[in-house]
Amino acid sequence: MDHGTRFVIVLATATSVYFFFVLQDGYNCVSNRKIKGFLPIRQVTAKYSTQSVIQNNLYGCTVRMPDKSLLPDNIKEGKTNRKERHLSFPTDYKKSVVEIINPQKYYNICDNIAIRIQARGANGSMKAYGGDYFRIKLFTEKPGYSAVGPDYFFDYENGTYVALFTLRWTGTVRVYAKLVHPSEAVEILNRTTEGSASKVFTFYGEFKTQASDGKNHSEIVICGVAPFEPPMCNVSASQTHGPWFCMYPKNKKLSCKDWTTISMNPNSGKQLQGTLSTQELAVFRRTKVHLNTTLLPSIEVRGTPPNETNLPNCNLPAVPPTIQTNGYFYNNSWRPLNCRVNHFEDDDIGTCLQGKSIHIYGDSTGRQMYDYLQASSRCVSSQNHPYMKSCEKDNLSMQFRFHGPPVRGRQVIPVKTLRYVAEQIDDLEGGPEVIIIFSIWAHFGVPDGTFYRDRLQAIKGAVGRLWQRSPETKVIVRSANTREHSIGGFILISSDWIALQGEKTLRDVFSQDKRFSFLDVWDMTLVQQSKDAIHPLKPTIVQVMDYLLTMICL
Repeated sequence: MDHGTRFVIVLATATSVYFFFVLQDGYNCVSNRKIKGFLPIRQVTAKYSTQSVIQNNLYGCTVRMPDKSLLPDNIKEGKTNRKERHLSFPTDYKKSVVEIINPQKYYNICDNIAIRIQARGANGSMKAYGGDYFRIKLFTEKPGYSAVGPDYFFDYENGTYVALFTLRWTGTVRVYAKLVHPSEAVEILNRTTEGSASKVFTFYGEFKTQASDGKNHSEIVICGVAPFEPPMCNVSASQTHGPWFCMYPKNKKLSCKDWTTISMNPNSGKQLQGTLSTQELAVFRRTKVHLNTTLLPSIEVRGTPPNETNLPNCNLPAVPPTIQTNGYFYNNSWRPLNCRVNHFEDDDIGTCLQGKSIHIYGDSTGRQMYDYLQASSRCVSSQNHPYMKSCEKDNLSMQFRFHGPPVRGRQVIPVKTLRYVAEQIDDLEGGPEVIIIFSIWAHFGVPDGTFYRDRLQAIKGAVGRLWQRSPETKVIVRSANTREHSIGGFILISSDWIALQGEKTLRDVFSQDKRFSFLDVWDMTLVQQSKDAIHPLKPTIVQVMDYLLTMICL
């Protein structure tokens, strides 16, 4: 074998991944060793190899497993036990400690740096179990905003966490860490997403009809995804996994076929909050709180910044099965690791979309994308309802349609405007210039992951039937994004942690068919400069849309 040659052989079974390494350049050969959580997912249990595995990307930087100096073996791993959690001593962001494991006077571009978080309780004692939801990034604010998330984040399940980063730009780099939820809150959220909220978080349904004598009859009842005690109205769409039930109207002039509107029960948040004890509610009083990193030594990075001009334009990637860092911000622009994003002015967008038929289905995050494209391309609106939008210009057509129930919001929505996405796909004619975009996640925090998975599977099946009719149709799945956290019961169904669980489900469903393409907004919003928002703010949404347009136009 020539000096400098590196081989990485990967063998995979259904449940395990084994890596065989042959590393020259002074490394000893390493025999096979089982690794749990090797892939660069956002958070994994800390079972790891102590040797480096090198993976080259087009920038020349490497993503490598930490060596002994970065992740020493003398940290005793714990085991998370739900019964051991103490609500009286949740993780305290003021007492938790952040430190650089391998501090140096200078670093070079592509060096690795490891950051350790030691979770502590309010009394300063070290936590004995893991499960806290932290977010951590490296960033620089000037001359332009640059930021990156970790390649790996390890939870030792004993209160110790380690994030491994690749340094990707020069200058003074700072560490930013926040505690999104302590593990005690995550445990409660687990209980919520396992279905305990399905009968508490409910909606209003109005039933309305006109009798033969001309008199109008109406009644508002409680509706939701969980069945009620009979008598009830089962208004589910079984073929598209749209379970929906309403209490039967007391007015004898009304029947189940008279269901006309849906709206969110404004008392649901308080009712959901009422399922928690005072002690449980206390762990949600503060979310997304910043850990103290001001005393950390400066990270000075030297070298030549990577040149992205050698990279190809981004094309439509398949949906990845896991969550991982695939890009970073550099001088206010988003840079994927293996391709180049181009910026589009309004005229560029109009030119790009000529001849295309774009169909966006989902929630208001999809509507935000439609509004951006419609305004930029100057497409003339023919329908402008919050749940149904469409426009045309020359040979360009676009439409947005909201998904079927559940739909959160204070508006009273006519049922006829909320068709299930799978039903709409079954009615659609595809083609080589037809682009379908799904953004379906924000309203599915209740009742559980199975409910969301089944809905996605129904949509996936409808797209499969569409591809039988029109195999050249492009279908893009947009990820979730981080959002603002509210206080009170609503956080139990709208936390970033819940969105993260849904994101894992979404990727698992659609990654099984490589014909689905992917727009990763989650990775971008984790490290954005703007504050978290359900509808990403302008600096971020511009980057999202540039990324999308690069993939479909160039």
